[in-house]
This record gives sequence, structure tokens and C-alpha cells, in this order.
Amino acid sequence: MKKSLIALAVLAASGAAMAQSSVTLYGVVDLGLGKLDGEKVGMQSSKVTNGTSRIGFRGVEDLGGGLKVGFNFEQGINAETGAAGGYQRQANVWVGGGWGTFKMGRAFAPSYNGMAAWELLGAPNYSVVGNTYGFVGNLSARNDSQFSYKTPSFGGFGVEIGYVAKGDLGANKFDLGLTYVNGPLGAGVSYNKVSGAKANYSLGAKYNFGSFTLAASYNDGRNWAGTLANGINYNNGRRTGFSLGGMMNLGAMSFALDVTRDTKREVQVGNVVYKGKKFTNGVFEFKYALSKRTFVYADYLRLDDTNNYGVGLRHNF
Repeated sequence: MKKSLIALAVLAASGAAMAQSSVTLYGVVDLGLGKLDGEKVGMQSSKVTNGTSRIGFRGVEDLGGGLKVGFNFEQGINAETGAAGGYQRQANVWVGGGWGTFKMGRAFAPSYNGMAAWELLGAPNYSVVGNTYGFVGNLSARNDSQFSYKTPSFGGFGVEIGYVAKGDLGANKFDLGLTYVNGPLGAGVSYNKVSGAKANYSLGAKYNFGSFTLAASYNDGRNWAGTLANGINYNNGRRTGFSLGGMMNLGAMSFALDVTRDTKREVQVGNVVYKGKKFTNGVFEFKYALSKRTFVYADYLRLDDTNNYGVGLRHNF
């Protein structure tokens, strides 16, 4: 009898622990018809689509006492062909509580999260800020091998710090995002720096007036790579500029226009500074929500004298 009671107690305790663990399957399917500059019209899953098709798993376990442990694996999928690579989007584990969240692995850079607080369109693939200045000077919104800590929200204020060790990157990287998200106002300051290179930073804000949202930012990227007209390669190009945009919300429908203007484009090779052409870029977006999870969209991206456009359908699950 005692053994039966003990077994039942162990089983009940195990069931209670399992009941506090959960795994969620989620994803995005986003495809459309479009044209990139210099290419033919065709099915698109690129920078003229709203997002990148993906599938992911999130898990969380409640350890009690306010302490939780979780993970996130997320893989990009080519919805045109069904091809999939490794977990190149998210692959991390975290532990969190009332003191904040500590995370390890491939995850969004804190500086990108600072940008996401104010990016007018929600940082889609056709974001004019992201395509012009990068994600705070980075080509990717994520860092590999990242250790990060994020504070809890203090009345809308939050701080996130990230670090990538030299043994993983070949250089130390420090990443920072300061955000304020409260009601209609979202603002962020972002900074990242790789040892031996110049720092990148951005700051911006957006305000939702109800049916109209206004956003503005300043961006300074210091580590662009490329080739000069004389054939000299460089990896320390600088590009700075402002953005200003607005979005009109009319029920299920929205229209948005976001514009960037370069204030500086230059690269220094030796003691010589080469000046580059300054561009005014812009994106126009139309969206119509078919449901809470599905919408159709159309976009036109003017990027450094190139014309790119697309129409598409996005479903979140």
C-alpha cells in the first residue's frame, strides 16, 4: 500500500512538472510576385517580400519560484522550392526571472532590437532603413555565439547587452540596445562595436497618433566593404543618414512611405578619403489584413538608383 502511494505521489509530481513545460510550433509562409532591378519578373522570396518563410520551435519550462528556462530553434525555408538549411535564424537557450533574461547562442542582436523599437514597417525585407544602412551597420540582424542579458521593463524602459568572444568571432564584439516602448511611443538607441573596427550606432523613435504613425531616425554605419572604381578593396566604408516616414491605418488597410537620405558616404584608404554618391532612397508599402494572421501586400523599393517591387501574401501560424 505504501509503495503504491509513493508511486502515485511520484507520478503526480512528475505530471505537475510536465504540465509546466510547453513547446510551441510556429512559422511564416511568405511568397509573392516581383522584380528586382536587372532581373526578370518572377516568384520572389527576397527583399521585395515582407518576411522570410520559416519554421520554429519555442519551449519553456517553469522551474518555480519565478524562474524559467527556455529555448528557440528557428530555420529559414525557401518556400519556392521547399529547401531548408540548418537553424540559421535562431538557436539559443535562455534562463529568466524577475531579474531579467540571460541568453546564449544565435539570437537577435541587442542593437537590432533597439532598431526594431522604432522601425516604421516592422523591419520587413524591404525596409529602406535596413537595406540602406544595414541593421545598425550589420548585414545580419543576428549574432552567432552571443551571450546576452536583458533587463525587465521599468515603466517601458529596457536595456539589453550582448557579447561575442574573440574565440568565436576572431574579435570581441560588444552589442547594446536601449529601448523605451510604452503606449503609442517606441524609441531606441543602438550601438555595436567589433574590436579593431569603428563603432556603429543608430537612434530613432516612432509615435502612433491612432490612425497615423510617424517615425524618424539617424543611422551611422562604419564598416561597409566594397571595391572602389580604381579596383582598391576596402572594409571600412562609412554611410550615415536620416530616415523619416509615416503610415496611415484605415481599419484592415494601411499605406506607408519611409524615406532615407544620406548625409555622408566615404571610405578612407591610407591617408586618402574617397567620397561616394549620396542617395535618397524610399519604400512604399500597402497592406490589407485578411485576418489576424494573414495579409496581402504590395511594395516598391527605390534603393541606390535601383527599382524593386513586389506583391505578396503572408501567413503566420
